[in-house]
Amino acid sequence: MIYILFQLSILVIAVRAPHYKGGLINWKPVDPYTNSSNVEVIIYQSHSWTLSRLHCDQALINSLGLYVDGTSFSGEPRIECKSPAGCSGTGFNTISQVTYCTDFSTAVQISSGALIKKITLDRNTDILVGFTGNSWAPEIKTSLDGVADYWRVITHIDLTQKYPINSSPVTGSLPLIRVIEGQTAIIQIPAADWDRTDDIRCRWADSSGPAGDECGDICNNLPGANLSSSECTITWNAVRRSVDAHLTTSTYVVAIMVEDFVNSASTTPMSSVPLQMLIYTYQLASGACNVTPAVIGDRPNRACIGVLPGVQHVERIVAAVYCTGDYITEFITISPLYMKKTAIARVSGTTNQWYITLTWTPTTDQRGPQVFCAAPIDQKELTGSQYCISFVVGYLPPNLITPTLVQGSASPLGTVFANHSLFSIQATGDVYRPSRNGTYIQIFNKANPSTPEWQADCGYSSDCIYLGQTVLFYVRNANWTYGANYYILFSSGAASGNIFCNPESDPITDTSFWNFNIWDPGVSSTTTTTTTPPTTGTVTTRPLGTTTPNASLTTTGIIATSASTIQTTTVTTSTTTTTSPTTSVTTTTSTTTEIEMVVMSAKDFEEYCRQPVAIANAVSMIVMVPINIIGMFTAFTKFDKMFNRNRLAANARHKMFGGLINWKPVDPYTNSSNVEVIIYQSHSWTLSRLHCDQALIDSLGLYVDGTSFTGEPSIACQSPAGCSGTGFTTISQVTYCTDFSTAVQISSGALIKKITLDRNTDILVGFTGNSWAPEIKTSLDGVADYWRVITHIDLTQ
Repeated sequence: MIYILFQLSILVIAVRAPHYKGGLINWKPVDPYTNSSNVEVIIYQSHSWTLSRLHCDQALINSLGLYVDGTSFSGEPRIECKSPAGCSGTGFNTISQVTYCTDFSTAVQISSGALIKKITLDRNTDILVGFTGNSWAPEIKTSLDGVADYWRVITHIDLTQKYPINSSPVTGSLPLIRVIEGQTAIIQIPAADWDRTDDIRCRWADSSGPAGDECGDICNNLPGANLSSSECTITWNAVRRSVDAHLTTSTYVVAIMVEDFVNSASTTPMSSVPLQMLIYTYQLASGACNVTPAVIGDRPNRACIGVLPGVQHVERIVAAVYCTGDYITEFITISPLYMKKTAIARVSGTTNQWYITLTWTPTTDQRGPQVFCAAPIDQKELTGSQYCISFVVGYLPPNLITPTLVQGSASPLGTVFANHSLFSIQATGDVYRPSRNGTYIQIFNKANPSTPEWQADCGYSSDCIYLGQTVLFYVRNANWTYGANYYILFSSGAASGNIFCNPESDPITDTSFWNFNIWDPGVSSTTTTTTTPPTTGTVTTRPLGTTTPNASLTTTGIIATSASTIQTTTVTTSTTTTTSPTTSVTTTTSTTTEIEMVVMSAKDFEEYCRQPVAIANAVSMIVMVPINIIGMFTAFTKFDKMFNRNRLAANARHKMFGGLINWKPVDPYTNSSNVEVIIYQSHSWTLSRLHCDQALIDSLGLYVDGTSFTGEPSIACQSPAGCSGTGFTTISQVTYCTDFSTAVQISSGALIKKITLDRNTDILVGFTGNSWAPEIKTSLDGVADYWRVITHIDLTQ
């Protein structure tokens, strides 16, 4: 019996063998603009484990091989319903699926795996889901220094909050961050939202938070730490646990919740996502450098990079050491799913820099923000600070266009004066001021490349100006060196987009990208030798004489003469070879000639004008008769519109006040022959005919005319050749009221409709009708009747 109990205890220990080291969960709707009662949602999860339990290597990552525990733990994190009232009616079912390994570290004995899963939920879903378990790694303690057992990684999914449907924030971090005992650690955590207008905040997870018990046994686990809500930055004086006094290290768990709010004044989060990671304190090894290694090079910490789904992206991560003989042995990383990394290698031509290369082809399911983080470790286990970059899948940054001499995209090029102060360069898209500091434009003298002769941090400098697709920068009190050659460099993000985290322009580090040189007056000659061949020319100028009236002039037509002076100038230049200036000899000859002036008699004038007047009268009659006809027709038409009972009844029907239509593809990167397109329309009406109030808006109730007009705008084909073969069919559907005003007696309604069109579609579609509100007039002040609200859909461009 004792033997059996002993064997059972071993089995229990094996089953509960400690292995968990933190994770995260986030989510987003596939189509936030859907009007369907069912919503496709993508759930992303990432978890970290003890490497010896869930083994991983680069070959497994590259092959997307099976990533499971070889013993009792299957390696299948279970995302389950955690709502107190359950998840019945929402469509949610437990997600139990093996993750794919994304990262591993032999130095800190951790592996990480991730999974993207698409599920369908009811539009009214508002639930808590998450991953729970009971075997933290043994070095992890509770806030009371007891052995931590229970974990809870919980997210709040709420599809009811707003329209378009909300997406959760996105965050990420290394699974383990190493900090030196006794030093102040500053840990910056990426946190952002695809919904750009949302207000993002970070807070400590709580045992009784908005998402219920959000942290299990590891709540309040980092004593004395401060968390900046808006910056999502942890500041902590690294200390060892008292229970670890006999050791040289301690391990803590940071459990935070990242939440999005509709604005900065709101106190109710729309969603909550968890992030749990380890903080490891250690003491410096003997002989360790007094400066930690650091990631340097192409991209700064917290950079934002735009990439396209289905297109391979390559990024290099470079780290440096700062003591002779030291070298980087490994990068601790956390990566998006499907990203591959090369083995570590030394940067050619350096003795203190090492790098890895990231290669990644994101999928359409990864559209939106994705986080990559890294930290370098040297041969003495000295570890650098966490370095993170955010990729925005589905959006390219406004990169700077390479300057060219012909129709160049940059100015100036070539030789300029020493006081030249205004520079400009064009980008591939609209540019905006960077959202962070450390985004420099620098001008270097090629004779002194170690120090910039001028620079500006465009994150805040007023000398950087962003206009459309052009970056301008101004050099105050410019005084360039005569005869010098200069080149211009740009930091990553010197120009930025305005989506999500403001994707940054690529850095420009090539010294030949944009060059200019300064004119040197000291080497320019002021004396020019010129050989001029003999030339002779005659120039006749307009006479400057006067005309003398003849006193004998009568109306019978008498030839009158007057004297005028015609000035003729002859210029002759002999053949000479001189040193400038060149001397010309000018000879001027004046002669006086008589000019006859013919005066027309009144009788002759009458005869000359008879025929043109007759022609003018005939033309006038031809023109005025149609004008009179048109005027009479217009008048009778106006009277008809004003007093015709049938027209008055028609005018009383709809009483439209205008509208709009726009469209976009659901996936602009699709290679399919059929393209899903979202069409948005909004129209306004007389409030008394299409009634609306706040209750109707809040309930998305039926917004229709109570009389003859149904309130269903009909978006129909308007192409002269028709829309056959495009897949377009008339959209006739009730809109939802969005706004109303009792003051101006107007209500407005809108509709979002998803349709499928052929990839070669190039058509006109729109909403037409014939009952503007009676106060609407034509340009001729007639009563307006017919309306056309037309859009051009072209998927071939």
